[in-house]
Amino acid sequence: MNAPFDAVPCNRLLGLQLVHRSADRVEVHLPVRPELLQEEGIVQGGLLTALADTAAVYLLWPDLPPDRTMTGLGCSMQFLSPGRLQDGPLVAIATPLKKGRTVAVCDSVVQQGERLVARGTFTFLLQERR
Repeated sequence: MNAPFDAVPCNRLLGLQLVHRSADRVEVHLPVRPELLQEEGIVQGGLLTALADTAAVYLLWPDLPPDRTMTGLGCSMQFLSPGRLQDGPLVAIATPLKKGRTVAVCDSVVQQGERLVARGTFTFLLQERR
């Protein structure tokens, strides 16, 4: 059984908020706070990746049958502009690129306001639960 989004410890730790979820689109928000910033005062890139990945996971995971599971096979992130404390929440929007029987690929964009901050492609193996 899939745990509710807010029950996942990592989601709570980061302060992630699931704003919209359908089989074709997921939107997750991350309010920016000082403890998410790196040495130069911008949001740390690993946190941008975690945000984008979480949106991609929730595009697929809630719809998996109980006898199926998923494992990440890879991701590719492009960091396009800095996430800043004063510019509001970061918003990740994930959409499917391919949903096959055994492999799924998702696109995740991370925006802050109208500015594109990052874009990632996430690939997952869909398999029987063991």
